[in-house]
Amino acid sequence: MKKKLFRVIAIVALLALCVTALAACNAYKWDSIGSGDSSAAPVSNGGYFVKQGGYAYFVNGYVGESTDGNAWGAAVKGSIVRASVKEDGSIDSSTAKVVVPENVYTTTSGTGIAIFGEWIYYAAYNYDKDKNGEMSTTDLDFMRTRNDGAVTQKIGTISSRTANYKFTPSRVLYVADNTISYFDFSGMKGDKSSKKCKGVTSGTLAENVTSVAWNYAEESVAGSIDEYVFYTQSLTGTESYKNYNKLCVVKYDGTDSKVIATETSYLSNSEKPEETPLKVFKFSLVGIYYDDANTATLYYTKSFYKDSTDTNCGLFCNQYKDGTFDVSKEKQLNSIASTTVFPLGYEKGALAYNSDNIYCWYNGSNASDPVQVNESASAKVWKVEGNYAYFTASDAEELFKINYTEKSNVESVVVTCIKADWYPIEFYGDMMYYFYGDDNNYIYAVNLTAVDEEKPQGTMIGIYAEGDKPSEDTEEK
Repeated sequence: MKKKLFRVIAIVALLALCVTALAACNAYKWDSIGSGDSSAAPVSNGGYFVKQGGYAYFVNGYVGESTDGNAWGAAVKGSIVRASVKEDGSIDSSTAKVVVPENVYTTTSGTGIAIFGEWIYYAAYNYDKDKNGEMSTTDLDFMRTRNDGAVTQKIGTISSRTANYKFTPSRVLYVADNTISYFDFSGMKGDKSSKKCKGVTSGTLAENVTSVAWNYAEESVAGSIDEYVFYTQSLTGTESYKNYNKLCVVKYDGTDSKVIATETSYLSNSEKPEETPLKVFKFSLVGIYYDDANTATLYYTKSFYKDSTDTNCGLFCNQYKDGTFDVSKEKQLNSIASTTVFPLGYEKGALAYNSDNIYCWYNGSNASDPVQVNESASAKVWKVEGNYAYFTASDAEELFKINYTEKSNVESVVVTCIKADWYPIEFYGDMMYYFYGDDNNYIYAVNLTAVDEEKPQGTMIGIYAEGDKPSEDTEEK
């Protein structure tokens, strides 16, 4: 009797093990939608719209944070969709297919999806339950999915949904608790879907970090300057009492790490830091611009400490070029230490808020009398092409453009309902991509060279979720 009972228990246990193993094998199951253009360089990594070869990959609408989890395979709105790109640069929405059936929503500003080779990299909220059955409200998963959708793998999980992060060809970097950390996925095999993060290692890239500047180049290619991370580092130990910090750089893989500006960088050979406090600074990075494949322009504020007081010096820019940072070539853009900045590169300077939160053009020679770009406070610049800045007012109902180099009339470009409080408006060629507001929240496209002001603006380019598709006479065009 005992033997029979043991056999029954063993069989039940074996069945449970098989079910568990089968579930593990079927993690992130999704049918292939066919290969993409894996050999092409990705364009516009880091937002919600990325082009690679003849395909576009984009977030199919805004859902927001879920209250009932994020079941794999259930998402259409909020998923990542792939569609073919036509010769004129527009999207063939008839080819749109879901490639990542998960809501990839995060609240971190300036982050999004990225593509390297055959993999799409993204972040999504983790709603796993604890032993008490309570869903996580803090965890974030870093993920990758092959561009045909057939293989998906978890890279790692962090306990912050507000961390700044960046994807690279072999690592995902993230900033939390004044530390730049990483998950290195170069050891992952790419043949099977998995939640186990097998082959992933983790570590620290930099500690005691007080500000970070990184971005994606318009076209991501190996060896470009966008593979470097710039950061400021506070002093520790016996040096912690001193009133300066270090401006540093390191490649994403941990190599080529160096300090590029520090306590003595602005001093002559005969000067001593304690005797010349006006030349000893604390830096804070506020922006970055890639001038070319080997050159980055850094935007930062500086302050010095004298007579027990920290004094701001203003907003500055300078180039990190071919591995060097020459402080003698630094440009002071203004004296008010603006932190809302739209970088234009070393030669042109930046569009930055003045003390009234109005954009001005600071070019390094007009700090006291800059060109005021717009009239209304709290506007948002999204794009600069040539001498024209494209911006929205605080209500984001209309896109304007203006020649920022001179005082000129503002021109209306697109009148529509733009949702601009999540991912930013994006541009590729003549096309503008945005999330339509008014509770629609799907991704729309407008050709900026063929706008007809007599009609509502924009065409939805993705896939409607069940129950969301409007009738033909009410659909926005």
